[in-house]
Amino acid sequence: MFSDLRDFIGHLEEEGELIRVKERLSTCHEIPAAMKFIDQKWGSAAFFEDVQGYDIPVIGNLLGNRKRLEMALSAETDLTNHYLNRTNHPIKPVILDNGPVKEVILGMSFDILKSMPVLTHHEKDAGPYLTAAVTMAKDPNTGVGGMGIHRIQIKGPNRVGILLASPPLSHFFKRFEERGKPMEVAIAIGMDPITFFSSVIWAPKGVDKFDLAGGLKGEAIELVKCESVDLEVPARADFVLEGRILPHKRAKEGPFGESTGVYLTYENPIAEIDIITHRKSPIYHALMPFTGEESVLMGVSWEAENLRAIQKKFPQVVKAHISPLDFGKIIVQIDKKSDEDPKHVIDYVLELNPRNKSAVIIDTDVDIYNPKEVTWALSNRFQPDRDVIIRRDLPGSVIDPSADERHYTSKIGFDATRPLGKKEKFEKVRIPENVWSRVRKILEGYAP
Repeated sequence: MFSDLRDFIGHLEEEGELIRVKERLSTCHEIPAAMKFIDQKWGSAAFFEDVQGYDIPVIGNLLGNRKRLEMALSAETDLTNHYLNRTNHPIKPVILDNGPVKEVILGMSFDILKSMPVLTHHEKDAGPYLTAAVTMAKDPNTGVGGMGIHRIQIKGPNRVGILLASPPLSHFFKRFEERGKPMEVAIAIGMDPITFFSSVIWAPKGVDKFDLAGGLKGEAIELVKCESVDLEVPARADFVLEGRILPHKRAKEGPFGESTGVYLTYENPIAEIDIITHRKSPIYHALMPFTGEESVLMGVSWEAENLRAIQKKFPQVVKAHISPLDFGKIIVQIDKKSDEDPKHVIDYVLELNPRNKSAVIIDTDVDIYNPKEVTWALSNRFQPDRDVIIRRDLPGSVIDPSADERHYTSKIGFDATRPLGKKEKFEKVRIPENVWSRVRKILEGYAP
């Protein structure tokens, strides 16, 4: 397992999954443009050695494909099954007396933008944003910790605006505001890939995501206590910003080019940063919105959690997959026992998660991870007047610009399964399995 970010970067380079960019590039649009180009052209992680105005390198596209996430998790089986098995056995973190993240401590007279190369990503963004920063806080009722990736706009030397639109932190902050108190936060940048990935996974009520990260890693996550707030952070993070989100204060945050590919602006809470700690030679981690990394980072955990929930109600469901081409689409593979099964699954899935805006149900002979095969099923096993289900006025994503002011939306489901009584008519062509296996083994050693 990888102890920190630089450990994982070294592994990616050994595996040919990293491109080093040696040309000097600016944090304003140039590095983000390069991240997007590299993602589209090669799908590689990108390490920017020469950042204009800084002696701190930038890493991007870190988990931009499923292969790199499999590397990070050391997954030897199906990624979804690996995730479900490991998160069923959480391991609590350990608290160390000190760690590399405290090698440098900045207090009183610091400027966030002078301390780290925060990127301005899109043409009409309001300014620099932290996009791969993990915000951590504690429930004021229970003391249980939570964390998540929330977009953060730099608004001054020690002030930031933060979008708190998803639990658990949105729930924590509501409780703090009800008490009229600020919420202590720690914002970590540059962590080992498992802890970073764990920040976006779903945690059962009362379970700290650091426990789930330990389960995924197979060993306890090492934490250290913060300097100015009652929180713990990864001991080998590259940067940590400590501060407080102020109650009952809102300010314009945005526009910002979101993962949905549009600019969104909100009235969001303000946080004041008191202290920055970092390693002596830190690496700044950035995530480029509206690229493949978001679909991998969020999709794998969400499809696993969707599958876990769906299978409890519908045991005939085999797999679930969040489409990397359409993050609001969930594809569900079913070994159906009745022709009504797909419609019942669609109804359940569309209400299960606000982000599930469309659902496609396919048979077990269709490769759920192959967009061409899913499209084939829609072309050959689906009739619009018979197999479409539309549901109105359901909770949607807060970053869906087409949703109403309540963030409610209509949703659609497609039954692309073959009728049980007519299997022969809808049988998919195939090569004999023994021939396919033999030829595949022969050709595995060939390179284009």
